[in-house]
Amino acid sequence: MTDMVAIVSIISSVFSIILAVYAIQFSRRVEERLKNNFTILKETMEANQKQAQECLSNIDREAAAIKTTVDQSHEKLHQTIQNLKK
Repeated sequence: MTDMVAIVSIISSVFSIILAVYAIQFSRRVEERLKNNFTILKETMEANQKQAQECLSNIDREAAAIKTTVDQSHEKLHQTIQNLKK
């Protein structure tokens, strides 16, 4: 009977070690995938930030061009009105 308990104990210890090794390997694979996903996400977010900054820069340039055009049109209209009054 004592031999049987010792054998069962040894077998269960071996299975515990096997499961622990498997859990460690699985954890490493998951960690590696998470690291890769984080790297991809970081690169994507950096690219999106760069594109957003470029877009805002373009908007600023276009807004300045529109303002200049509106100011010139306003000045021409003002001159035209002044000429009509004369």
